[in-house]
Amino acid sequence: MKAKYSYQLLFIGALAAGSGCMVGKKYSKPEAPVAITYREPASTDTAALIKWFELYQDTVLQNIIHATIDSNRDLLTAAARIEEARMQSAIIKANLYPQLNYTASAGGGHAGTDAQKVAAGIQGSSFNVFAVLDWELDIWGRLRHNSRAAVAQFLSEVHNRNALQVSLIAEVASQYFLLRDLDNRLEIAHQTLVGRKENTRIISDRFSKGYVAEIDKLQALQQEYVVAATIPALQRQIVTIENTIRLLMGMGPGTVPRGYSNFNQVVSPDIPVGLPSTLLERRPDIMAAEKSVQAAFERVGAAQANRLPSLSMTGILGFASPQLSTFISSSGFVANGFGDIAGPLFNFGQRKNAVLAQRQQLNQVYYQYQKTVLGAFGDVDNALTFYRTFNEEFDLRKAQVEAAQKALILSNARYNNGYTSYVEVILMQDNLFDAQFAESQALSGKLTAVVQLYKALGGGWQ
Repeated sequence: MKAKYSYQLLFIGALAAGSGCMVGKKYSKPEAPVAITYREPASTDTAALIKWFELYQDTVLQNIIHATIDSNRDLLTAAARIEEARMQSAIIKANLYPQLNYTASAGGGHAGTDAQKVAAGIQGSSFNVFAVLDWELDIWGRLRHNSRAAVAQFLSEVHNRNALQVSLIAEVASQYFLLRDLDNRLEIAHQTLVGRKENTRIISDRFSKGYVAEIDKLQALQQEYVVAATIPALQRQIVTIENTIRLLMGMGPGTVPRGYSNFNQVVSPDIPVGLPSTLLERRPDIMAAEKSVQAAFERVGAAQANRLPSLSMTGILGFASPQLSTFISSSGFVANGFGDIAGPLFNFGQRKNAVLAQRQQLNQVYYQYQKTVLGAFGDVDNALTFYRTFNEEFDLRKAQVEAAQKALILSNARYNNGYTSYVEVILMQDNLFDAQFAESQALSGKLTAVVQLYKALGGGWQ
């Protein structure tokens, strides 16, 4: 008897040892494009890449970013998706271990003699309670591949959530700078309108006294109305941007608090970009894509293992008796063990094609990974160019405004002394108004370029 149990234990141990025969290759990170360079010179030390909240000194903007992280509905959805992936991973991982269940029943009945001959019923009572142990031995690694795929998918969801957070912070900061730009343009329009109303009053007074022609008065009125018409247009845009920001913050329509004007924003002029290779470790969307590749790779291994036989073991331990009085006794004790082996014999290539299909899915995910990497390098290159060119453009627009202001002063003097027509004054007024708007927009572009560079680098989302 002892020898019998020894053979059984030896058999089980051999089967457990055989569970190390895992099919499929070991995963390694996919190759990324190499020889990537940026056109713009930049610092390569990313150690100084500060966080979003340290990048901006505007406390109002910091509060808006905090509210977005805490209450944005897309971000909350992504967090719930992460928890779902975590639970799915735990469910799949549990398949690696023995499953212990129980079953119990009690009942009875009456069956006639002829009925008992054909097992058509129960004569008397029946009581039983069993503990049932089920265990599929993962000989070929199918369960382990599935478990690793689930973990990789979970990590992919984590990185996707981080990528979404990067995008949301960049979006809300960009919208805030646009809002402050619109505020500035609205203030420019109001100030310009005050000046043009005064011009209209002066020209109308001169016309009533016969000093100037009516055409000058009509031209002054046109200039006044041109500026006045921009005010409601700007107000519409402001309301739209405010509601956009509040939606990102997880709020309904309403006003948005203001902090610094764009002219008072303080942003570090030196943002460390880092070597192209470090981008693979900083961008959460790249890391998410890489984990998706790993998940697809492990599913190929699971499909390969699914072509081989599976071995499972079932053990039953409990009591059964036709009488309650002898239910829990040595005569009612039950201990059974079973081993099952099952595998494909002939299925018209179904499982083979399943492996091929999984490999094609792996190829698809890998190509998307490469696309994500290439797109990330392009984002950095674009953001560096935008950062440099918007800096240059803002300086030039600022000089343009100064020149336009001087030109308008001289043109008014020439007109008042009769050296030129009012058409020249109109031209100089338009030039100054357009230059002030362009300066404001260039400054907004400069600040937004910093946001986009940080987003492209994948830094500052913590």
